[in-house]
This record gives sequence, structure tokens and C-alpha cells, in this order.
Amino acid sequence: MKRYSYIIMLALGLSVLSGCEDTLDVEPTTGVDIEEAITDETSLNRAALGTYSALQNSNYYGLRYLIYQDVYADNMQHRGTFTTDVEVSTRDIRASNLQIANTWASIYVAINRANTVIRAAEQLADLDEETRNRYIAEMRFIRALAHFDLLRVFGGVPVVTTPTTTIPEVQSLPRSSEAQVYDAVIADLMFAAENLGPAISNAPYRASSAAAVALLARVSLQRGDNASAEAAADAVITSGGYEILPNFGDLFVREGNAESIFELNFTTFDANGLGSASDPRTGGQKFYLRQAFFDQFKAAGDQGDVRFAQTTRFEGNRNRLLKYEDVAENADNVPVIRLAEMYLIRAEARARQGTPGAQADPQVIADINVIRERAGLSPITGALTNAAALDEILLQRRYEFVGEGLRFMDLKRYNLTCERLGFCEEDGEAFRNLWPIPLQQIEVNPNLTQNPGY
Repeated sequence: MKRYSYIIMLALGLSVLSGCEDTLDVEPTTGVDIEEAITDETSLNRAALGTYSALQNSNYYGLRYLIYQDVYADNMQHRGTFTTDVEVSTRDIRASNLQIANTWASIYVAINRANTVIRAAEQLADLDEETRNRYIAEMRFIRALAHFDLLRVFGGVPVVTTPTTTIPEVQSLPRSSEAQVYDAVIADLMFAAENLGPAISNAPYRASSAAAVALLARVSLQRGDNASAEAAADAVITSGGYEILPNFGDLFVREGNAESIFELNFTTFDANGLGSASDPRTGGQKFYLRQAFFDQFKAAGDQGDVRFAQTTRFEGNRNRLLKYEDVAENADNVPVIRLAEMYLIRAEARARQGTPGAQADPQVIADINVIRERAGLSPITGALTNAAALDEILLQRRYEFVGEGLRFMDLKRYNLTCERLGFCEEDGEAFRNLWPIPLQQIEVNPNLTQNPGY
């Protein structure tokens, strides 16, 4: 039982102390460990910041979960000796993979912290209703993002909406269906959109109403609710709060820029592993562009696509990713949602609502051209069918967002994982469209069931 309690405490983000009395008693500045420490708005705000910090974990947006979306797909690959990374790169993940277990646990830490802040906000007597709802909305945005991130790789997962701060509060929840997870995510985002204000200018580091609507566009598109996806993306685009940067390369050197809708703010004291992970001059496990994709991207660069030179470079006999280049401090920010995605979501959602062989709406072509022209490519001037437009959108998404955690989701939405990744029903490999539920979690939660095939 001690082993199980230890695993549960790690999964919940609870402190596991060694018993030593001489450790430094340093007051945290970005979070609190237990709900009892939240006694006023100041400590509530610090706990909220600690929830954002959970998104920055190296198992989540700080490296592994983010990069794995390209590594498990056809954009990137692992070079190194870690079996956990090798399994992802070769698309042969085992249920015993400790990195997948750590990623699962880290995402649920973010959910648990969000739930802890929500409960505290509900119970604090000295908060006015608007302030209370704003904190709850922020946390429901994070909870929605985390549940959706779990959904896109594991399928149906337990939907957790109450906090666990002690072992007796541990919940052995069963998996919800995918539809139920989607419903929970959308409900959280709708609440967030209604109760959050606009982002602070040039500081998209906390949830805003626009961020909630933008994430709702992404979620709706993946679910196949194209009308809702188009409406949400259109609302963000026409809000006037964001703009496409003229120079693609500025996206990753100008932190908190006008195109960024929601961005994780890493610093020297709160670093990630992204810069070092694709620099062949540094030690550790590496993630580079796959050769086939590098060659295809280079051909686009030869045709004028500036994103190639600003995204990758052949260095040290490796195809390095350049979006995160800070190897000295590993403090590159991570844009989670930016305006370019909204244009391509609006275009894709509208094209999907039309007949494949029919001519695409002019707005679809215009939205694609926003991305093409910023990339240095000539605009599309002739007519495209909806099917051809969808092909172009997928291509532009691949070039635009490599290394930003969207590729595997895109291939699943386009039903291309058989063709591109070999996840074919006739070969008995379609089960790999979902990752295995970590064996460690099944051991401690008897109500969890494994995905078929693992």
C-alpha cells in the first residue's frame, strides 16, 4: 500500500517529504501545495499561478507532451537511447512506458490544481461575485485544455471536477466516453468565455475570453462540429484583439506578441527543455525533423516559403528545430494558441461544411492566403474545390505549426493515420490511434480500463 500511496501522491502533485527537518523553508511565489493555504485573494492568485506552472512541466508543454505530437506523427523523430522516447518515435508505445505515465500524471496535476483553486474560490467569503467567477473561469479554461489534451491521445479518460488534496480524497474514477469528455471540455470553455475579460495587452499569459473561444474553435473542429468551430474562430478573428505578425520569424523571438492568444511564459527560473532538445551541440535526448519532412519543407523553402529557414536548419548532421533556440537558459515561451490557427480553422470548418467537389467559398481561399502570403508564397488566385482547399489547409498547418503540438491531432481529423503512419485496420494497427492508458494508473485505479490492442 505504501507504493500505491506514493504513486497517487505523485500523480496528484502532493508533496512527498523525506522527513528531513533541515531543508530550506522557502515560500513559493508561483503556487501553493494545499488548499488550506488559500486564505485570501493574494494566496488564491498565487495558487492560480501555480496551476499555470503545472502546464509548464517538462512532461507536458515544457517538452515531452508538446514534442510527442510531432514525434509520434510524421514531422519529427527521436535520436537517443531512452526507450521511452524510442517507443514514441517508432510508434510502438507500451503500456509500461514510464514517460507516458509521467505525462498522464502531470496533466492530471494541472487538473487537480485547477480544481483546488476552484473550490477555494467558491469558499472564500470576501470575494465579490465577479472576481470569484473570474478565478473559477481561469481554472476551468486550464481544466478544459488539460482534459482535451488527454482526450486527443488517450481517448475517453476520467473527467475530474473535484480536487484531491489528501489520500482519503483519492477518487478511483472510471473512464468517461469521448463524447462525455468533449461535453465537459466545452462546458468549461463556455463558462470561461462568459466570465473572463480580454487579455492584458501584450501579455497573453493568463486565460482570457478570447483564449477560451479560440480553444473552443480547436475543440469543436476536432469533434467535427464545423459550424461551431467556424463561428468561434470567426469571433476571435473579427474581435480586433489580435493580428498576424508580418514576419513569421518574429513569432518565436517576440514574446507575448500581437498574434499570441494564449502563451506559456517560461523564464530562467522556470525553464523548459525545448531549446536543448533539438540542439545537436548539447547533451541529452534529441528530437529532430524527419528527413522526408525536412526535404519536403526545403522544397517549399526553395519556392519562397520563409518558414523553412526560420523553422529548421541542417546542423551537426541533424535537422534541427529552431522555434525554441534558447539553449543557454531554456526560457523560450511556448505559444499554445495563436491567431494563424484561427484563420486555418475558419477555412477548414467552412470547407468541410461544403460538398467536396464543389467550389470553395471565397472566404476559405482568403483565409488560406493570409497564411500563404505571410509565409512568402504567392496567393491562390484560381478556384479550388473544397477537397483541394482541405488538402492545402493541411499542408499549411504542417509547415506553420511544426513543433507546436498539433500534427498528430491533424492527421487523426483528416483520417490520414493509416496512409501516413501505418495505423491501418487491415493490418491490425488502427489501435495505435490512441496511446495506452499507463499501466501504473491501472494498477492503482481498478476502475480504469485499457485501450484495445495494448
